[in-house]
Amino acid sequence: MSLRSHQLRKPPVYVTDIDYERLSRFAASGDTLGARLLGDELARATVLTEKALRRPVVRLYSVVEFADLMTGRTRTVQIVPPDEADIDRNRLSVLSPVGASLIGLPAGESMGLRTEDGRIHVLRVISVEPAREPA
Repeated sequence: MSLRSHQLRKPPVYVTDIDYERLSRFAASGDTLGARLLGDELARATVLTEKALRRPVVRLYSVVEFADLMTGRTRTVQIVPPDEADIDRNRLSVLSPVGASLIGLPAGESMGLRTEDGRIHVLRVISVEPAREPA
């Protein structure tokens, strides 16, 4: 599949019923690009019970390794609520455009993203570690 087709592609998104409620509150909390992207992803998400998830997907508190296919850059971050974000500790807000775009994707899936400055990124999930919520 070419990078151009990845730019326009909207892959399947999976969220648990519990995560859906929490993520919906975050999406409704503001009018930012990240909040709009999260809301759009939730609107088309398949909502499942925890038991029904067949493979790990990016969730709140997941550690995800992803590559930007446009830049070649690879990063590993933990997706967290906005008030826990700390880029110096690789903790990325679910309300950031990248965090919102990664939610619900399994390893191997890609998602196109256009930032507010018009740049296009194609994010591919390399690996997903299970959610590790702080104690």
